[in-house]
Amino acid sequence: MESLNPGGTGKDRAAWNMIRTAEQQGRLPLPQTGTVIVDNHDLLLHPSLKQRRQQPKQQRYNASSDEDGSTTMETKLDEMIIQAMERSRTGGMVVEGTSGSTGIALATLCACRGHACLVILPDDQAIEKQTILRSLGAVVMQVPTASISNPYHYVNLARKAANLARDEYNVPAVFMDQFENEANFDMHYRTTGPELWRQLAGKIDAFVMSSGTGGTIAGVATFLKQVQPNIRIVLVDPPGSSLYHKVEHGVAYAPQQQERTLRKHRYDTIAEGIGLDRITQNFQLGLDGIDAAIRVSDQEAVDMAHWILTTEGLWIGSSSAMNLVGAIRTALDMPVGSHVVTMICDGGQRHATRFWDPTFIEKWGLQWPQQGCIPECIQSIV
Repeated sequence: MESLNPGGTGKDRAAWNMIRTAEQQGRLPLPQTGTVIVDNHDLLLHPSLKQRRQQPKQQRYNASSDEDGSTTMETKLDEMIIQAMERSRTGGMVVEGTSGSTGIALATLCACRGHACLVILPDDQAIEKQTILRSLGAVVMQVPTASISNPYHYVNLARKAANLARDEYNVPAVFMDQFENEANFDMHYRTTGPELWRQLAGKIDAFVMSSGTGGTIAGVATFLKQVQPNIRIVLVDPPGSSLYHKVEHGVAYAPQQQERTLRKHRYDTIAEGIGLDRITQNFQLGLDGIDAAIRVSDQEAVDMAHWILTTEGLWIGSSSAMNLVGAIRTALDMPVGSHVVTMICDGGQRHATRFWDPTFIEKWGLQWPQQGCIPECIQSIV
């Protein structure tokens, strides 16, 4: 039940380790405990950043635009950096490109550590995530979805913003880079895996879950395989993601990557925060320990979410629903008495306007479950 973490998801673990690692390495200022917080944020701003802030906002946005729009984008990033740094109590800033959950975890921690938090968010995420981020004090910049090869992909823009703040304004700004930052994998290897092993007294026969950055499944898989090599590790993958074929066939490809059929540049699913069109460093670290992959459809996830709400009283998000489908399908292929573990990544509160909205579901060509609907993976055993 990673949804019960303070920030509401399992991303709290990775966010905590990434921030603490950056502080220990001197890339972020260490919070000063026992001191009075200074209200005059001018004391924390680099002179060139102060000068930019003093310009009328309209003047900041009037910079001429290159043909590719790069000057305009840099001007917008300037504005976001200024807004974020006005909220910093340490003079440091955390920057991340995220589909929401990691940003929320970072924003929660930045609120107590005192760092500014700037989040670059793709525009295909539930509006609830933006609202939460802003409530936590983060500055949010929403951008259109794009391929990772596009310079305007949300991750690439986050990296650019951190570099701009650091190079132009001398701000201790850190791009968290959750997809490639090994502090993500490390946290799950050192804490999540051992917790599961300890709590279940070593009675784990399979671990099943989806992958976003890859840090959780890779870290947990690596630990579990070390203590018990026979544990089966199964990846759950949504439509359009390349990871299924990477695990099953050794090639990172999905049919939806054909430009004619691709709905979204990243992947083709209603699930948020999981599935990917590339192999991240975090996922690569645990790839050898993943034994199999299961493709779960959007309709299966929707049906499972409604079924688990009516049978267990759990209001879950899209990735959690896919995890449950994968866990049940894995369990049905294992001996009676096997112990199968999966993750409830987050709650349905963050998905009310998408995954839990009948109009949205039907626009995607899916069916809103009727009362008494039983997911296909369970029909054979009820």
